[in-house]
Amino acid sequence: MRSAAQASDPAQQTRPENALDLTVGGVLASLEQAARGDHTAWALSNAMESVEAHYRDAKTGPISTAQCDELLSAVIRAQLGAIKHLPESYRREQIDAGMQALAGQVMLWAETRERSKQRTWHALADLGAYARMFRNDLHNISLVEEVERRAWQRRDAEIQKLMRPDGRSEAAGA
Repeated sequence: MRSAAQASDPAQQTRPENALDLTVGGVLASLEQAARGDHTAWALSNAMESVEAHYRDAKTGPISTAQCDELLSAVIRAQLGAIKHLPESYRREQIDAGMQALAGQVMLWAETRERSKQRTWHALADLGAYARMFRNDLHNISLVEEVERRAWQRRDAEIQKLMRPDGRSEAAGA
């Protein structure tokens, strides 16, 4: 337990997390999940959705330089995870383009509103379009994975049913 003197010492105090810190933490968690190969498409889609929703939000303001650096490092790890774990049928050039767009959005998130306003509308629109196309693809990959997972569950249930001496599933016998 900390003493009253320690609690009042600014060096000993921890900064309370605000909404922006929590948002950045959530994006980091999703990017790390994607990097590990744990539902890569789903996790990366979630991270991209959160960045898209917040990187131009005037209410929350820009992220810090440290947060930007941390997010960009996580984007690189997630890109390596995406290359490794997304279906081989998905072109690696598309992964690169989508991840570059995500990195661009993260960098814009760290800019002041005044700096962001200096960018051309076309460049921002293209960046958003590339990010959105990749996120849509990730969402579709995730949906295909869900359908395939349910198909395996159905197959497994049928196999279990065939293996029972009476031919009934456990659920039917319960």
